[in-house]
Amino acid sequence: MGPFLPFLCIAIGFSWADCSSIFVSGPEKSRIRLALVTVSTSIFLCAIGLSFADHSLLAGTVLVACGMTIALALGRNLSSFWSLLISVGGFAIYLHGVID
Repeated sequence: MGPFLPFLCIAIGFSWADCSSIFVSGPEKSRIRLALVTVSTSIFLCAIGLSFADHSLLAGTVLVACGMTIALALGRNLSSFWSLLISVGGFAIYLHGVID
């Protein structure tokens, strides 16, 4: 499980930008944009839950902090689609590594 933890941080970091857009009021959003936000929020919340599920409180906090560092450094530089694609990929690799 240890080698796959960075992918969990990637999933947290790249899904944060769309997840946080829920709290910003703005003009009417399209259905596609709302679908992207929904998927991104689901990945973000699942990744945070998995950060604390099989780890100690300290390890979970470090994983979330690393993910938020990625979000602040890289997450806003990509378009919403690419950011979501990277977070889905990171989350899928983490789940595949943990399940096998």
